[in-house]
Amino acid sequence: MIQGADAAQQPVGRVGKPEDIAEMVMFLCSDKAGFITGENICIDGGMTKLMIYHGEHGWTYDDKKND
Repeated sequence: MIQGADAAQQPVGRVGKPEDIAEMVMFLCSDKAGFITGENICIDGGMTKLMIYHGEHGWTYDDKKND
């Protein structure tokens, strides 16, 4: 299990694992999802809500860090 900064930044407090996707697939294949006819389901532990882009919240992208 990944811990530390990588896990701490996740709203759910941990890094995703393959089982997280498999559980949603199993649900969608079950009778419990019989009334779902189309949906985009984001399985990312809440990271989409935390996306920060250049210029937001005082953060700037430094291209030189990636050299």
